[in-house]
Amino acid sequence: MEIESRVEIIPGTEIMTDLGDTSLVHAGSTLDSVVLIPRPTKDPHDPLNWSSIWKTLVLITQGSFVFFSVITNLSIAPLTPLYMEEWGKSQSQVALLTGATVLSLGYANFIIIPCSEVFGRRVVLIICASITIASCIWQAVATSYSSFLGARVLTGIGAAANESIMPVVIADIKFLHQRGKYIGLYFYCYFMGLFIGPIISGAVAQRTSWRWFFWACTISQSINLICIVFMFPETRRLSKESTSLANESSLGGSESPDASSKERTERIEDATSNAISPYLGRGSPIKGQFSLFQPIDRQATRHILRHIITPVQIFFYPIIFWAAMSMGAAANSLLCINLLQSQALAAPPYNFNSQNVGFANFALVVGGLVGLAIAGTWSDWIAMRATEKNGGIREPEMRLPALIPFIICAVLGMVVIGVGLQRSWPWEAVIIVGFTLVGCIVVSIPTLCITYAIDCYKPIAGEIMVISTVCKNTFGFGMSYYINDWAARAGFMQPIFLLMALTVGFPLIGLVVFIFYGKQMRKMTKNSKLHEF
Repeated sequence: MEIESRVEIIPGTEIMTDLGDTSLVHAGSTLDSVVLIPRPTKDPHDPLNWSSIWKTLVLITQGSFVFFSVITNLSIAPLTPLYMEEWGKSQSQVALLTGATVLSLGYANFIIIPCSEVFGRRVVLIICASITIASCIWQAVATSYSSFLGARVLTGIGAAANESIMPVVIADIKFLHQRGKYIGLYFYCYFMGLFIGPIISGAVAQRTSWRWFFWACTISQSINLICIVFMFPETRRLSKESTSLANESSLGGSESPDASSKERTERIEDATSNAISPYLGRGSPIKGQFSLFQPIDRQATRHILRHIITPVQIFFYPIIFWAAMSMGAAANSLLCINLLQSQALAAPPYNFNSQNVGFANFALVVGGLVGLAIAGTWSDWIAMRATEKNGGIREPEMRLPALIPFIICAVLGMVVIGVGLQRSWPWEAVIIVGFTLVGCIVVSIPTLCITYAIDCYKPIAGEIMVISTVCKNTFGFGMSYYINDWAARAGFMQPIFLLMALTVGFPLIGLVVFIFYGKQMRKMTKNSKLHEF
């Protein structure tokens, strides 16, 4: 084909224009509209063909689960003085309540992702939501530090699905050109829960009791569970070996990209001249997709060990390693601020009470809104412009220049917070400027880096989230042991500047390296069996 003389088609490289007499499926009624990748089937029950209403309902229930299940994770920060007094524990011991949740949340995904492939997304999400409700009740009634610590571990297990399932569902129901925006929505829901949790917990504790915060979380998560049951159909597609999509009990999902350039070329050549999918935007789920117990994917069951080992294996892929480190560094800059905020703001010269410490997180919310509004759409626009200039050939690396403004924001935000707390700057500078910029980068940098990795290795989107979460949360758990003592001993600049170096360093290195050598690194793994998952 003519296209092969201009560019080498390897996994991650996508053709987003019609080639000669070969036509692809378009998003609109004209051939000038965006080419849809993956190619939707002619089955109206394929999640890629679902109407915008059903896709929106799925995203709302997923986003709500992410938000409500993660809201308790960092809620301990403004309550630290209360727990220190009630249970006679040190600041580091109270910080461990956050660290335990973070650790269990990360490692539980080694089980959650394989289960979602074998049994389906729906049942896994319902079970995790139920565990989250039980953990909230346990936290509300705990009468000792050890009991509360056990409840925090259970919280991490239940909330673990919010770290991995939603990106997989997005890949199930959304097309390539939409992925950046909706991965951004996922990170927005995730970080908004982290931001707002301390705001609510501090305010509730100041006015009533810290226990009522967990009762409120129990109520909200219970409502969300009801929504999941009635508004979240199964989005997984069973392998052809197990069943066909046309069967009444079939499930939806994202297509698995071909492993080799030859197979990808054949897929394009087989496309018919009918460039518009007849069911696109008109489909809907069937009754079988709302069943609690979905057909077991026999092929996934035989390869269950592979799904557990794969996250460890892909950690050594340069692109995935970089994405995991970049996401982890940005997310842990938020955790660093969370663990230190009570220590800094409750002490002179600020003397904030629990409620005001929590209210400081409103600046993070504002920054997160800015990051959501810009990051995904901005990166999609950057990539689409570059695709047009490249003759309709999309390379994942085309997203990377979108990182530049957020790297600058990371430097400014962390410097303002570190220097400001160390030198007792006015709280307006530290919170309004520093916290807002950090809120922006903890949404935007993970969005861009993880979207790039998923664009390169689409069949293992869940495994990418697993290893990224494990890296992020392992570091976060370790940080909960030493960050407060380090700040008390050496001041706030050293620990905050360490996180700034990581948050800026990893994305900057990847930006330079992968723009020039990213495709070569993808080429090194083009024959990997990972592309056949």
